[in-house]
Amino acid sequence: MTTSGLIAETYRQELMLRRGRAAHAGTLVVVALAVLWPLVLSARWQTAGVFALIAAIAAMGLHITTGLAGQVSLGHAAFVAIGVYSAVWMGVDRGWAWWIWLPASGLVAAIVGLFVGPFALRLRGLYLAVVTVALLSVTQYVWGVWPDLTGGFNGRSAQRWDIRGHSLFSDLDVFGLITLNGNQLFWFVCLAILAVIAIAARNLQRTRPGRGWAAIRDRDLAAAVAGVPITQAKVSAFVVGAFFGGVAGALLAAFQSYVVPEQFGLELSVRYIAIIVIGGLGSVAGVVVGSFFVTILPLIITSLTGLLPFISDRPSTAGGFTVDLVAAFVYGLAIVVVLVFEPRGLMGVWERFRDVWRTWPWSR
Repeated sequence: MTTSGLIAETYRQELMLRRGRAAHAGTLVVVALAVLWPLVLSARWQTAGVFALIAAIAAMGLHITTGLAGQVSLGHAAFVAIGVYSAVWMGVDRGWAWWIWLPASGLVAAIVGLFVGPFALRLRGLYLAVVTVALLSVTQYVWGVWPDLTGGFNGRSAQRWDIRGHSLFSDLDVFGLITLNGNQLFWFVCLAILAVIAIAARNLQRTRPGRGWAAIRDRDLAAAVAGVPITQAKVSAFVVGAFFGGVAGALLAAFQSYVVPEQFGLELSVRYIAIIVIGGLGSVAGVVVGSFFVTILPLIITSLTGLLPFISDRPSTAGGFTVDLVAAFVYGLAIVVVLVFEPRGLMGVWERFRDVWRTWPWSR
């Protein structure tokens, strides 16, 4: 081997070693945050964290439909709502166990996605987005005229989640070492479900259907020429995305204990779009990062109201800067910044920093 080849091989081995160290360090940091978040933070932050995990599960479905397959959907909140009311019907009205209503809620949403998917065969882009908005409008109407299921516009109570006779809203003593409250129990349960769904989504990207979705996203005509089954691929993207959304809806119903149809409108769908764009389109980790960014942001702004007196933490009918208004402005601005300067989102920023860290002498 020549001297230049030996130097190149040495550099490659050193870079691989640094990558391994960085990966292990990153994994340890993520695990530590996941375990410590509900144990050291207050009840407000615990609740916000659970909502962020549920939003990540729902946005993982949009990650499949839009981030991987390129099928623009502004009606993802409809699948979440279907999961919510499926869980309410099965858990409250029928009294079924959680291990039935949780996956079954995802299956009901997936069946609806199966009927919506064929529209993606003839439509794309803005036209497909309009169809998904129409789906959202139809479901909003159904929830309003079906009070026996939804409670009408006043909403209704959802089921409490019991596992082996123990409610997740009750304190649980763990081997006499620590007592977990309801928020902490829900955190770890939702974290486990998110981990399963994230691993499934990551593995789907590497399978033949996942590569087909990516090909359709880049250019569906070229994908068809290359032998990708366009019909099955587009429909399956909607089905899988709807399933994840339905599971998230069931978890949301169980955690909130009271649901109102108005909360599953266009604003919620736009929030899921913001999550996958800010976190990084096509990135599973970006979905989780984006979910926490969008969900935790109002709480961070609320904590700054003392330092920024022009922001009010109370709803105002006379105008002014409320927490929700400032939060909407900030993550709207974040979307613009991401689209202009870093299309890969927050994960793209992290990857740039990681590459710099690997190549500079201080990382030795």
